[in-house]
Amino acid sequence: MDNNSLIPDYIDFFGLQDHPFKLTPDTNYFFPSTTHKATYEILKYGLLRNEGFIIITGVPGSGKTLLLRLLLKENINNKEFALLLSSNLTPKELLFSILFDLNITNNNYSIEYALRIFYDYLLNIGCQNKKLVIIVDEAQNLSFDTLEELRLLSNFETETFKLLQIILVGQPSLSQKLYSEKLYQLRQRITIWEEILPLNKEETLAYITFRWQQAGGGLIKIERGALNLLYRASGGIPRQINKIMDRAALFAAAERKKFFSKKILEAALENLKIPDKGFWGRIKSYFYFKNSYL
Repeated sequence: MDNNSLIPDYIDFFGLQDHPFKLTPDTNYFFPSTTHKATYEILKYGLLRNEGFIIITGVPGSGKTLLLRLLLKENINNKEFALLLSSNLTPKELLFSILFDLNITNNNYSIEYALRIFYDYLLNIGCQNKKLVIIVDEAQNLSFDTLEELRLLSNFETETFKLLQIILVGQPSLSQKLYSEKLYQLRQRITIWEEILPLNKEETLAYITFRWQQAGGGLIKIERGALNLLYRASGGIPRQINKIMDRAALFAAAERKKFFSKKILEAALENLKIPDKGFWGRIKSYFYFKNSYL
C-alpha cells in the first residue's frame, strides 16, 4: 500500500455523514451486544435496587466508559452522581474530589469538617428521597487505602437506609486487587460484579455494520477473509475494531474501492503494527516485524 496515495478523508468517498469508527466513546454509536446490553441492564437494576457496591470490569477498549456515559445521560429517578475520572487518589484526595464534583468543596476544610459537610449533603438529599452514586472510572489504580476509604464512606446511613451507592469500573486487575485479603470487608459488600466480554465474530460483523449505517452508510461490504482477519487481530475488542476499520476505510478510499478486502485489512494491520493472531498470521508478522528492524 502506497501511503502517498492516501486521501485526506474517506467520508465523501463512501458517502458518509460522520466517521463511523472514531475512538471517542460516543453514546450515539452504542452497539447493544449481548454482553454490553446485559451489563447495562444489570447496572441499572443494581441502582434501582439501591445495591451498595457495584463492580464492572473489562479489558481496555471493551466499552466501559461508553456504558458510564449512557448511564449518566439517562434520567434515573432519585439519583445524583459524582463521577471521578482520576483514580490515582489518596484517601484525602478522594473525599475532596467527590466534594469538588458536587460543587461543595473548599481546600481549607479539615478532613473532619469535610466529612461532616459530606454527611450533611447526603442527609439533605436523603430527605428528598435521593441517593448519591459515586462512580470511579479506571478504579484499578485506586490504592488499598483509598479503596478502604470508599468502604468507610459507604457506612454513611440512617437507621432505615443507606445514603450512597458506589460503582467501581476498571480493568481485570481491579478484580485481582479486590480479592486481596486486605479488602475482605469491602468485598463482602459487593452485590453486583459484572465483566464486559469481547464480541464474538458474528457480533463483530453486526458491530461494524451498525456503526457504518449509524454514520449514514448503507450495508458495509467486507469479504469473509477480511472479517476473519479483523476478528482475529482485534480479539473482538470494540476500540481495536474501530482502530483497524478506520485505517482500512482510509486505504480502501485511497484505492477507490467500495468494499473491504482481505488485502486492505492486511495493509491496515501492517500500517498499525497490529499482528494477525492466527497461526499463519503470526508467522507472517514475525518476519514482517523482524525485517522492519533489520
